[in-house]
Amino acid sequence: MVFSPSTYVNFVSEATASQERLFLQYISPRNDFDVIIIGSGIGGGVLADDLAERIGKNQRILLLEAGSFVYPTHVYNVCRFPNASIAKHFGCDTFWQSGNPGTQNYIGEKPQLNFGGRSIFWSGLIPAIQGWELDFFPDTVKQDLEAGLLNLAGEAMNESRSMGSVAQAIVAKLRQSPLASDFSIQETPRALHQPYLESDSKPKDRFFTEPTGVFNTAELLINQLGLTPGISQGDGPGLHILLNHYVEDVKKQGASFTIVGRNTLTGAAREFQAGTVILAAGSIESPKLIQRSSVYGLLPAATQQLVGLGLTDHPTSNEITTYATGIGNVAIGSDDHAKIIFYSRGLRDSNDEIRYPFNVEMNINHEYWHLRENDPTESQSSNPTNGAARIDIKFSFANCLDDENQVKPSPPSSFVPEIAFRNLSWADYLAQSRFPALAGWQKSASEIFAILNSVTYEIFKQFDNNGNPARPVDEVWYGQGGKGFGWGTVHHSAGSLRMPYRTRLDAPFSTSSVVDENLSVSGVPGLYICDMSVMPFSSAANPVRTLVALALRLSRHLS
Repeated sequence: MVFSPSTYVNFVSEATASQERLFLQYISPRNDFDVIIIGSGIGGGVLADDLAERIGKNQRILLLEAGSFVYPTHVYNVCRFPNASIAKHFGCDTFWQSGNPGTQNYIGEKPQLNFGGRSIFWSGLIPAIQGWELDFFPDTVKQDLEAGLLNLAGEAMNESRSMGSVAQAIVAKLRQSPLASDFSIQETPRALHQPYLESDSKPKDRFFTEPTGVFNTAELLINQLGLTPGISQGDGPGLHILLNHYVEDVKKQGASFTIVGRNTLTGAAREFQAGTVILAAGSIESPKLIQRSSVYGLLPAATQQLVGLGLTDHPTSNEITTYATGIGNVAIGSDDHAKIIFYSRGLRDSNDEIRYPFNVEMNINHEYWHLRENDPTESQSSNPTNGAARIDIKFSFANCLDDENQVKPSPPSSFVPEIAFRNLSWADYLAQSRFPALAGWQKSASEIFAILNSVTYEIFKQFDNNGNPARPVDEVWYGQGGKGFGWGTVHHSAGSLRMPYRTRLDAPFSTSSVVDENLSVSGVPGLYICDMSVMPFSSAANPVRTLVALALRLSRHLS
């Protein structure tokens, strides 16, 4: 089977003038490298950048990307469209599923294949995995992440900790509530974009209608290469980038690998050699690549059975909305902004169950700076309460790997496999399978909704709306009016090429995995994985910071 742009519906393959103006791709006929990285998203992009700093003076590093350089900036700067609409518009049909939207086997959105991967489609939020969740990771990985790598990951993504004095005051008030005993309440850190700094490099105190901060690996890697149109990079050491090359096979020949890449513009095949290869194509593409590659036969039988198995996302509830004019003596209105996260402390109850195996995410007037579909010059029809602040909360649960889900092997004549994915919107399935494994919960769906409603009430009652306690709009609570758990997506899917893992809370670590603690593929020395597929667990928080930390850790191991 030969890959072509038509293999994936909506796949973009082109040479763009903006790319030619910004950086020069690898043009040498020389095919030997020390390290080859396949995929330029968060995992591969951060790894390539850090390796270039560490070993680039002496070693040749090649980054191969199937997609094109299409977007010169953060794609969420397309205003007045919801984020989800943008992501769906650029999604590629890289797999198929039985059933229809709304059934139990359905993923709501599809991946994007382009330079920078999904890093150019996200909203720049970089919350942190918590200590109780790291208990699901191997001890050596947990220790390294807690010892500073998670902090370094935030620094690498230009972490900004505050949206200003009003947000800080709201957090201070919430920390005085009973909620603080079960939750660490913090502003959600964001990637900070340079234009939103004051001249002394401090963040602006308030964010009114400016776009959100951005971080994407396309810009990171362009910065690594420098603005060098028309200047050959030559055959020397350092980082080299080649776009529009889809990898069809990974072969092992002695101590070296041969990578077979297909130029999606010309159709020509080209082989590259390296002693070290890292797959960073994502939690769907990387297992597909291993399954169809020559190296698959080198994996132990127990490892082969795990390839593609366990694709897992974190269950997230629908949002519940209220309106408020203040919290304590702090007045808030429609021009104030905050994104606040209630991190679960992972405390256990008398039955040794985790009380709250979820985080609560709170947006205050998020339409100004998160979804970006509003026109700041027009009246805010979405806020009908005379200047009150709109407050939305949702619950994001962690999740153990789910072996009911699978990226199945592609047919011999195709690159497009079937995916079995259990839709996490089924509250009974969560209650009967996922939450017992995660937290030891033995609770019905109605009991779970009662817990969510109890926490919702405790949060909302901290706020007032013109002197009255804040309440959900139209008094719609979880378990009512369609308020439950949303569809799964490929945004945070994990676990299809797992590291050592626990099957459930307090279980011993499995003796079988696809990669070890250093992300090395079992049975294939020199082959590594560095994307969301290696995760042994799907954290309640957006996992991007964890993946960046793992990429920095792998860079240290390889150098």
